[in-house]
Amino acid sequence: MATLIDLEGYRRSLKPISLHPNELRELMNLYSRHVMAGEWKDYAIDFQPGYASFTMFKHTFDAPLYSVVKIRRRSGGIEWLVFKAKERVKRGNALKDALTYFDKKLELIN
Repeated sequence: MATLIDLEGYRRSLKPISLHPNELRELMNLYSRHVMAGEWKDYAIDFQPGYASFTMFKHTFDAPLYSVVKIRRRSGGIEWLVFKAKERVKRGNALKDALTYFDKKLELIN
């Protein structure tokens, strides 16, 4: 039996995803705040077919602390994921939604 392949969907999934300058600005603002706090020291940006990622490191040769990934959904549209090491900790339809994971939580100090 023959298998039908949707070539339009296949080609769309191979298109590279890029970061819009406003998205990159938000990511760099987040990164610079954590650099000033002494938490992060290095970052990497990676573009692959189907996703783009911005990864933060404590030290240059360490494993990634966090990755913010922009992916294309199969149904169309964009989704943002936040990973802590290899665990997905946040998902959002917009970058601002995904970055709320990094908002400081208030703590009670005795």
